[in-house]
Formats: sequence, structure tokens, C-alpha cells
Amino acid sequence: MPNYKLTLPNVHFHKDWKTRVKTWFDQPARKTRRKQNRIKKAIKVAPRPASGSLRPIVHCQTQRYNMRIKSGRGFTHRELKMAGISRHQAMGIGIAVDKRRKNRSAQTLKENVERLREYKEKLILFPRRRKNPNKQDSKRELQKQAKQVKTYMKVRYPERVIETRVIPQELRERDLAKERRDKIQKTKERLIKIRQGKKK
Repeated sequence: MPNYKLTLPNVHFHKDWKTRVKTWFDQPARKTRRKQNRIKKAIKVAPRPASGSLRPIVHCQTQRYNMRIKSGRGFTHRELKMAGISRHQAMGIGIAVDKRRKNRSAQTLKENVERLREYKEKLILFPRRRKNPNKQDSKRELQKQAKQVKTYMKVRYPERVIETRVIPQELRERDLAKERRDKIQKTKERLIKIRQGKKK
């Protein structure tokens, strides 16, 4: 006899599941298309870097991840001012600008200003009009040397340095396992007294 207290089998086999299945057969073709689009974009923006604008170094949010660094949305107005670059100029020479971000750390501010100065030194400016070039534009020799790069000034996580030291003789002579056992025993004795007091 079946157990009628349990739920009755109520399996839905008439939902026509074949029409609701999503396939992913075009994945290899999409991969090729994405690659072709990247190449097209690189040709279009040449000789500018294919990866896009320069991004700042920022720390991740929350107390759990704030020791990690990543690339941010854009540089603050304060960072640009300290590096001697105006907002409008920054947007024209491939530097991302973020008007909402604020500098709350002096260390991050210093790092980003140095990053901007380094970028400024490496920068090769092409004239907008070849007939009448601007004073800020680079020399023709440098312009001929310019090559397109995929990525540049990548945000790299600093390598973790592990300090090692020789174990002193005092620690070698100590019986740490015995110390641990004694500590556990003391804790048990203390808890027994507390529990006995609660029972009364």
C-alpha cells in the first residue's frame, strides 16, 4: 500500500522543454567576430593604444578587500592639477577623468600623480592640423618612431615579500605541545567551576 501521508508525485513532463532550451553553438564564431572587431578598433584608433584611456590606481571597497588595488574609472581633478594637466587637455590626450571620485588617501594621490607624470613623459602628441602644428606637439622624428601598443602602464599588484628569520634557541627548547595541553586543561577547570556555579 502506498503511504498517502507523503506528497503525491506531481512531475511536469508536458512543458515542451525543447522550445525553452538556449543553445551556445555560435560560441566559436562569436570568438572570431570579437577578435576581428578588436583588430578593426585598433586600426581605427592607431597610433593610440588599443586598450583605451589611461586609468588610475585605486583600492577596492570595504574593509575586506581594501588592501587590493585595481584600475579605477578616471583621475580626479586634484590629481590632474598636481600633475599640471587641465581637464579638457586630459580628455584629448587619452587620460580618463572621473569628476565624482575624491582623494581620501595621500599615498594613492601621490601614486596617481607620479603615474600621470610618467605618462606625460612617454606621450607623443600628433598635430590636429599638419599645416599649422601646435607648440605642445611632439617633433616629427618622435612622431615617426611612434608604435601602437596593446596595453601600457598596466596596474600591477605589488609582490608580497615574506620575511624569514632563524628560530631562536629558547623557542627550540620549549615544549609547545605540552604548553598547549596545559592551557586546555586550565580552561576546562575554569569552565567546570563556572558551570557548577550556574547549576546551584
